[in-house]
Amino acid sequence: MTGPTVQPYEVFARHARDAAASHIGLVQAASPADAGVFAYTIFDERKWAELFVVPRAALVAVVRPD
Repeated sequence: MTGPTVQPYEVFARHARDAAASHIGLVQAASPADAGVFAYTIFDERKWAELFVVPRAALVAVVRPD
């Protein structure tokens, strides 16, 4: 029996709603809900206005290294 597939989620946050979001790290999770819990647990050292996760597979590369 196999478990859920774990995938990487990129973690972004901003200090104020009008501030630019910054990439602050990465978590591995089987679902977006789990990724949110892991991100909150790991990156809660600051009082973020917003903290969000994006599946790495959903990111679109605009410029790629050679």
